[in-house]
Amino acid sequence: MTTAFAYRSRKDQGAFHSVEAGGTVSFDERVEYALAFPDGCPSRVAQRLAELGGDLIGREVGVIAFRNFVGRTELAGATIEVISTKIGEGGVSRVLQEVSELASSLVFGWRAPVSFEATAADTTRSPVPYHQLQFLRRAMLDVRVGDRLQDWLAAIDRSPTRRFEPERPVVSPERVRKLDHRAVQSIFNRIDRLVPVGTGTVIANNPLAQALAFGTPPQPHFPAGIAAPRGRLSFDTPENRFVKHVLGESLALVYRFVDHPKLHQSLRDDCRHMLTLLEQAAAAPHLVEAGRLSGFQAPSQALAKADGYREVFGFWNDFTSHVSLPRSAAETNRMLEGRDIATLYEYWVFLKVLQAVCEVTGLKPRGQPTIRRDDLGESLAVGLSAGVGSVVTVRYNPSYKRSAGTAYSTPLRPDVVVEFDGQRHAFDAKYRLDRIEFADGDTDDGATTYKRADLYKMHTYRDAIAGMQSAFVVYPGSEFVFFERAGGKRSSPIEVVANDGVGAIPLRPADSDPAHYLRELLGVLLTRPRLSDSSD
Repeated sequence: MTTAFAYRSRKDQGAFHSVEAGGTVSFDERVEYALAFPDGCPSRVAQRLAELGGDLIGREVGVIAFRNFVGRTELAGATIEVISTKIGEGGVSRVLQEVSELASSLVFGWRAPVSFEATAADTTRSPVPYHQLQFLRRAMLDVRVGDRLQDWLAAIDRSPTRRFEPERPVVSPERVRKLDHRAVQSIFNRIDRLVPVGTGTVIANNPLAQALAFGTPPQPHFPAGIAAPRGRLSFDTPENRFVKHVLGESLALVYRFVDHPKLHQSLRDDCRHMLTLLEQAAAAPHLVEAGRLSGFQAPSQALAKADGYREVFGFWNDFTSHVSLPRSAAETNRMLEGRDIATLYEYWVFLKVLQAVCEVTGLKPRGQPTIRRDDLGESLAVGLSAGVGSVVTVRYNPSYKRSAGTAYSTPLRPDVVVEFDGQRHAFDAKYRLDRIEFADGDTDDGATTYKRADLYKMHTYRDAIAGMQSAFVVYPGSEFVFFERAGGKRSSPIEVVANDGVGAIPLRPADSDPAHYLRELLGVLLTRPRLSDSSD
C-alpha cells in the first residue's frame, strides 16, 4: 500500500503515524496537526491542502487544523473523518435537521397555528430541496392522523374524479346503440367494412342495404363494423394528473436524500418510510391511468373544494414556496458537507432561544420575517424580529448604531437579543471553547468552558448598547457563569439575583436536554416582570 501522509499533533513531539491511501483516519476539529509527506508533497495534494485551510511549510511538511469543519473529507487519497466533541455524535446533520424543524414550527411555519408566514416581494425563487424534504417529512410523519399527506391521498382514492371520455370503437351493427353523423358518414366512406348481402335475405330489404347497393348488377351491402360513438368513465382528469405530478415530485425528492451519507440516520430512516407510503399511493388505479401533467393554470373546482384534492393543492403551494433556515441551497450544501458549523450553530442558538422564550412564557410567536433577495440568493434581513405574544421580542442580528441612538460608539450586532419591558438581553453564539485545566491527580471529565475573550465582548454589548441589561456568550461547553454588576458570581441560573451583568451559558447539541440552562435563565429574566397577554 502507498502511504498518503503521516501525521501527529503539532504540540506533540512524538512519532508520526502513517495513513495509507484508501484508508481512514480521525482528526479532532480542535487540534492542529503536522503532516509529513516522505516523498514530497505533489502539487495537486498541496492545492487540496490549501482548499482545506492548511499550509505547506516545506517540501515535505504541512500543517492543518479543522476548526469549523465537521464531517468527511479527502487528502492524498486518504479519508479524514473530522470529529467534534462540541457538537456531538451525528454532528452537522443532527443540528441541521433540528434547525429546519425548529424553523418550520417557530419562525417560518407552514401555516401552523403557532407560526407566521415568510413574506417577500419577489416570488420567483427556487425552493431549497432540503427545506422541501423537511416540509414533506413534517406533512407525512409529524402531524396528527387525518392531517397527513397520505390521509388526503386516501380520501382521493375513495372518491377520485372521473370524466366521460368519448371514443369510436369499431363494433358489429348489433352492438350499436347510437348513430351520429360521423358514424353514418364513416359507413359510406369505409367501403372496406362493407360486405355483400345475398338477394332474398331479410337484411337485403333493409333501407341501409338498399342505399349501399353498388356493382354490376347492383348488389346490396351492409356494414360489418361501424365506428359508433361511445363514452367511458376515465380517471385521466386534470385533478388526478395534478396529484400524480405531486407524488412524482415528492418521490424524486425522497429518492434524492434517502441514502445521502451526510444526513442523520434517523432522517434517512424516515425517508425510507416515506418512500413506502408514497409508492403505495402512486400505485392507485386512478393515478396509474392518469396521464402526464403538461401544464397548469387556475385550479379546477375539484382541486379547490373536493376532499383530499383541496388539501393536496394547499400542500403543493407551500411545498414549492417555503423559505426557511438555512437560507439557500448553497448554504445547505455547505452545512451538509460540514463546512459551515459556526453559522449553523448561530442559527440553532437563535431558534433555541426563541423556542425557550415560547416555553417559558407560554406565548406564541407572531409577526412576519422579511426575506432579502439579491444576485447572491436569499438571506434573513438584518434585524429580523420574532414577536412572542405581545410582550417579548426575539431579534436575530439586530444592529445598534450611534446614529440611531441605540449605541454610543461603533455599530454593534449581537447574534440574538431578547427584549421586553424596555430591557435587552443579548445571547451571542460562539462555536468555540476552552478545556478546563485540572491539577495533577484530578480526573479530567471533559469539562469545557468559554473563551475569556468572548466574555470581554459581552462587556462591550452590556456597556455600549442602550437598555442592555445582560449579555451572554452561548457556547457548546459545560460551565454556566454569570458575573453580576454588583459583584456577585453565579454558577447556576437559579442563583442569579440581579439581571445586570455578563456571563456564559452552555448550549451543546450533543446533550440530552441542551436548552436546560437556557430555559432556567430565561425563566429568571422574563418572569420577574409580570408577563401577560390578554389576547391569548
